[in-house]
Formats: sequence, C-alpha cells, structure tokens
Amino acid sequence: MSMYQPGPQAPPFVNLSHSILSGGNFTQHNQIYNVRNGERAGYARLVENVATAALHDSGHVVDPPKCHPNTRVAIIQTIIDWASGTTADKGVNQKPLMWLNGGAGAGKSAIARSVAERCSEDGLLLGTFFFGTADPTRNHVSKLVATLAYQMCIILPQFRDVVATAIEDDPLVFSRALSTQFTTLVHRPLSIILANYSGITQIPRLIIIDGLDECSASIDSQRELLFTLQEVTSSTALIRFLVCSRLEIHLNSAFGLPRIADILHKIFLDDDDYSAAEDIRVYLEDKFKEIRDGHVFKHTLPDIWPEPETIRVLVYKSSGQFIYAATVVRYVQSPRHRPHQRLDAVLNLRPTFKDLPFTELDALYRHIISKAHDVPAVLDILAIPALYGRSLVNTVEILLELNQGDVEVILADLQSVVKVEKSRYADYMNIWFLHKSMADFLFDPQRAQVFYRDLNAARLRHIARSISFFSTNYGPETDDFFSVYEPIKLTADVLSGIIDNALMAGFVSSDILQVAQEFPIFEFSESLLMLTNVGPSFECWVFLGSYLSYLNLVKDVCELARLVYLEQICQYCECVLSVLEHLLSDNWDAHFIYSYFHLLPALYHGMVPNGSVLDRMRTVGFGVGIIHVALQSASPYRHEIPGISYGLTGDRKLERIFALSASFCVDLLCDKADTSRDVRHISRIMATNHRKRRVHPWRWRQLYTRRSLCSQLVALWPSSKRQGTLIRLGKIGKSMAVPLDDNDDIPVSDILTIYQYLRVKNAKRRPTEDNEWSLYELLLSLLPYILPFAGRYQPLVMMCREKCFGPISQAWPKKSRRARRAIDTYLQRMDLQETC
Repeated sequence: MSMYQPGPQAPPFVNLSHSILSGGNFTQHNQIYNVRNGERAGYARLVENVATAALHDSGHVVDPPKCHPNTRVAIIQTIIDWASGTTADKGVNQKPLMWLNGGAGAGKSAIARSVAERCSEDGLLLGTFFFGTADPTRNHVSKLVATLAYQMCIILPQFRDVVATAIEDDPLVFSRALSTQFTTLVHRPLSIILANYSGITQIPRLIIIDGLDECSASIDSQRELLFTLQEVTSSTALIRFLVCSRLEIHLNSAFGLPRIADILHKIFLDDDDYSAAEDIRVYLEDKFKEIRDGHVFKHTLPDIWPEPETIRVLVYKSSGQFIYAATVVRYVQSPRHRPHQRLDAVLNLRPTFKDLPFTELDALYRHIISKAHDVPAVLDILAIPALYGRSLVNTVEILLELNQGDVEVILADLQSVVKVEKSRYADYMNIWFLHKSMADFLFDPQRAQVFYRDLNAARLRHIARSISFFSTNYGPETDDFFSVYEPIKLTADVLSGIIDNALMAGFVSSDILQVAQEFPIFEFSESLLMLTNVGPSFECWVFLGSYLSYLNLVKDVCELARLVYLEQICQYCECVLSVLEHLLSDNWDAHFIYSYFHLLPALYHGMVPNGSVLDRMRTVGFGVGIIHVALQSASPYRHEIPGISYGLTGDRKLERIFALSASFCVDLLCDKADTSRDVRHISRIMATNHRKRRVHPWRWRQLYTRRSLCSQLVALWPSSKRQGTLIRLGKIGKSMAVPLDDNDDIPVSDILTIYQYLRVKNAKRRPTEDNEWSLYELLLSLLPYILPFAGRYQPLVMMCREKCFGPISQAWPKKSRRARRAIDTYLQRMDLQETC
C-alpha cells in the first residue's frame, strides 16, 4: 500500500526516445512535480530552505529552555490573551506587534517556547523562528520566511499548493528582499486561503520570532526585519508577531520609531513586573527537591539541605534572571559529584572543581563585553558599579574624567547586562548591573579572563580622582556650589563607601599622597563653615570626614603619609578655630560644639548624643560639619585633634571658649518653658505640694523621700480592667493606678520609664523617645568639667546668679548636685576675682 502524498499525482511519462511528434494540440501545465517523491517542485524547494533547528519543537536543539511549571504564569497568560485578542485592555488588543525584552538570561526564550506550546495546543500558532548565534543554520534571516511558510503549510493544508505555485512562478524568490519574501510566501497566500474561510474554529494568527539580537548577519538586517513586520501588519490584520530579544540599543531605537511604536506593546522582564524572584525561588526549591529525592549521592546530603538562607542568597544573586539559577542547578546536579559540595563551591565556601560553576554564564558575559566598540573604557566603567553598587552616571564620568554623556554611548552595546536609566525620583541617571553576579565575574580573573581588571588598583585611582575633584570644586558662592552639587554628592558617596568598606591600612598610592599634599583643606573647610545652607554643604562634609579618616588609616604606611596626614589635620584645626573666633565669636552653640568635639574627647567618648539631641547642638554650617566629621567611623579626633586644638588656643582663648560653652549648658538646663509640661507630669506622679517649695537659686526642697527617685515605683499588670498599678516602695506604701491601653506592653519599673510612658500617652505631639532626657543628662554631666576652665563672662555670671535648673533635672539628683556645686564654685571664683 503506497503512502499518501498530498496534492495531485504526477501523470506517467511517455517514452519518446528516437521519435518525432507532429501536429495535435498541446496544453502547458504550471504544476511541476518532483519525480523522486511525487511532491511539487515548489514545495520541495521550500523544504530545502527551512532551518529545522529554528522550530520551537525542533529535535536538533538539546534540552531547549522552557518555563518551569508554575513559573512565569502571569506573563505567559498575558501574551496568550493578547494573541487571542481577549486582553481586557482594548488598546493592547489593537497592537499587532509585541516586544518581549529583558536582560541576558532573563528567560525570554523559555517564555517564547512555553507560549508556542500553549498556542499550538489552542490553535493560535502559525509559526516560530528561534535565532541562535552559534548555529549557522539559524543565525541569519535568509531562511526565516521559508521556515515560517513551511510551518503554515503544516497548520493550514490548503496553504501548501498556493505557496508551491508562488515558488514555481518565481524560483528565485528566496534570494529576494525580505519584504518581498514575506509578501509572496506569507501575506498573499494567507489572504487567499482565509478569504473564503468559513470554519468555526479560531484562526491561527501568532508568529513568534525569538532571539532577534542573535541574528548575527548585521544590525541592518535586524532593523530590516522589524520594518518588514511593520509593513505586513499594516496591510493585514490576520497576523500578530511576538518578537523576543535583549535590550540592544539599535533595536530599542528601531522599536521607538513612530511607525513601529504606534503598533507596538512592550513587555520588559524584570523582578518587579512579573514576580521573577518568586518564580526563581519556586524553581530552585523544586529542583533541589528533585536532587534530594533522586540523586545518586542523595544519602550523603545533610538532613536539611539546602538551608533557607541559601535559597534566599541564590534568588538575590539571580537578580530576576533565570540563567543564573539554571546554571547553578545544572552544576549542582552533576551525577559525578556530591550535590552539597558543588553548592558550596557555587557559594565560594570551598575551592571550585575542575569544571567552573558558571562556565555558560561567563561565556555570555564575555560575548556581550566583546561586542563593545571600546572594551577598555567599558571595563573601567563597569569597575565602578562592581565596587560601589548602583552609581550615578555623573559620578562615573567624574571619576574617569569623561565628558558628559560618554557613559551612555560607551555602554550602548551592553544594555542586556548593564542598566543606564534615569532615576524615578530625581533628574539624574543611574548605572547598575541587571545581573548581580556580574560583579563576581569581574572580580575573578579565572572567570573574566582577558576582561579582568585589578579592581583594587581601580579603587586607588578613584580615591585620587575624588580628592583631585574636590580640590577644585568648592567655594562659598551658592551658584557655583549648586552647579556641581550632584557630582559632589555622588563622588562623596564613593569615597565614604571606600572607607565604610573597611579599607585596611596600607591601601594607598603615590598618586593619592600627591593630590593630598596639594589639597587646600583650609580653604575647603572655610568655604563650608561659612555656608548658611546646610543641604548642599553636607555632602562636602561627608567627603571631608571620609578623607581625614582615610588619611588616618594609612598614616603609618610610610613617613610621607604621616606628614601629609598631620599637615592636613593641622590646617583643618586652624580653619575651625579661625571661623569660630572671627565669624561665631558670640555664638554659644558653636563654642559648645567646638569644646565638646575638639577639647573634651575623653568626656564624649561613649556619650555621643543622637537624634534630636544633635539637632539641638547644630549651628548651620559649622555644627553640621564638625559633628559629622567627628562621628566618622575612623575618626582621628580622639588622638591628634585635641592636642592640636589645645596647642592653637592660649589660656585666654580657652577661658572664653569654655565660658561660652558653659553658657549654652546653663541656658538650656534653666529653660523652664521647655520643661513646664515635663514637670507637671512628674509632679502629678509624685503628688508634689508646690506650696511647700522655696524658690532659691540652685536649691529646692526635695519632692520625694531620701531614697533614690529611680527606685520609688514599680508596676504590676495586667488586671481585669486592663489597668496597671504603680506601687510606691518604702515606708509610705502609697499606690497610684495608671490606666493602660490594650496594646500597652512596657516594662514600667522606675520613675524615668513612667514619665516616658505618661508623656507618650498624654502629649498631643509625637514623642521623641529619650532624646530630651539624653540631652539634659549630657549637659549635667559636662558642666562640672567645663566650668572650672571657664573665664569671666558676664552673661554666664548673671545666669548662674539669677536662674535655677528646670524641674526636669530632679531625675538625676546626683548629677544635679555636682552641677550645682560646680556653679557655686564658679561664682565664688568670679567673686574672688572681682574682689582682687
């Protein structure tokens, strides 16, 4: 029984050897048959031009990527709804072209294959073509139309004869322009077939073209294909095209043209839009479960493997790109190794095996970088996000001494792994890696190979360039300052990031020491101390604090480093004292800040104020800077600055500085208006009889028994009425009930905590935790150390004679007594001087 061959059968041939025919009528037939297999010659020629490896279900592709079950569900359904015209958004339904784009390894091909399988089952698929760079049969467009037409012949049997006739009429059609091929072999035959279509089933209409960026013939051929698809969709509503590719600049430009943008709907794959991170987590958990259940060495695995934290780390490093997770799984499930050891190698917890974990991923990175026009400049740029994370383009251009806009141009060919995009919240450009594993690649010479750069050497160059940049970008003129504000901010962040990343001593270069010697720290600091706008100057203080800390870290590397550090720190101290004397000579706040951070390091060690306490201590420009520099992690203040500052101030200067500092303390401690609400709360708790109080400078009748106030009260709850009972200890035995809300759960055990609770409960404004208490305690502690060095200052003398501490100070009776004694001693000393 002969096999069925579609189409009309070829008639038998007549043997005309050595014969002459004359007369009669002859009819010419346009149907040309292949003698060997009975197929029409046009169809046979079509089959010869098919790229079989480009089909979505091709057997030539080993282990083709497809979406793991229960992953990418939302995006697959979105595409299928668009293909069938059932999307809720009517505007999207009217778009005949969809572009699915994303970073390298985001899973575009896997999504495309999964969509192809679903649409094939649902009768929506007309054809697919999967480009592949490494496959010479499908890395160009010459076989694209033939491959699509062949699939349409299979899906629509009537299509075969029409296409075969068209090829027979023009045997050279496969050498024609791409648009001509589409018109001749796809558009026109499909229009003929569907013109008289009366079936009730849904008409197939989706064509998938995946990996357009892997069409290696030329950029022009990729753009030509897009323009051809636009022409096809403009002349027929029968076809919809899903195009998948990386976010290459030339493709982005072509898709952005008005004639394509009007018919285009874009989908960008990232971890925000379609829950890629959650999908990767599901994929990893399922794959690791398969390994635990079926691996040949499953009996060697720990009881709990992998740890949940390990899954979290792998999901984080995947950055929404499935290629990283898939690479890890393929490496770990090797049947010749223990899975947990392979996973440890991935996480750098043990030496790698002979086969490196990320060979496939590294090859992809190297391929993408090699496509750049200026590879050395690309590697210099990539070193910055690799070292410091997401960075501003402006900062990158400053550190590498590039012109504005150069970064975007240089990285134009790397958009599939590096993102250069305007910030959502501000008017500046950011640069970051789409793949977090890209930084690991660049740091490893074995993985990066010819693209490896010494990132530590790059870090040294960045430090030198940062110092050099700030040498010329400072000044009290507001306009000039704001013109470089963003570069200053980000360059400051870079240098402070270097310090924060725990640079070890010895990390210095001759270039850094040279630019540090030339750095005008006196003028730089002076310009900041004189500014009245805190906002922009703060970033320069960030730099200055990091700069001094860095010099302090490396000062013992060599003699030159120590000399540079001492010279810079001396000039800084001279500048601060100069501004204090000439611009803030009567400012109590500034003098207190100066004495606290420059002259009394032993006192503030371990007593650094925080939050609103620091806000009360700040004087615009002066206070912000000194406080920020002093609180740097590797602050040199505890060593050289106090000695230098004492050396710069003579006895008379010291007496005045400490006198104005004491004035700041006394004025705040005696501010009754600020503590009136506090005293009412404490008085209510203590049942104070105000009529028995005697008002006398620095003395008052005790409001409580001689026992320490902090041990007077405790709290017991809950009760049936959700009330806590505060019980006074000691001989009195008096108790007081304080209502507690249902959500109250505070360990009230002393008067300070009770006061805080009542203040939170009763005050109309939001509480500021314990900042007010910290400030009073700090000033009460410092006053006995400051007043002995204070000289005669009439406002201070008057306050000491006429004012008394606010009632809040009773919370620290011992500190208050010491402070009062210091005030009495100061007044006696002033009286003695006046007598003499």
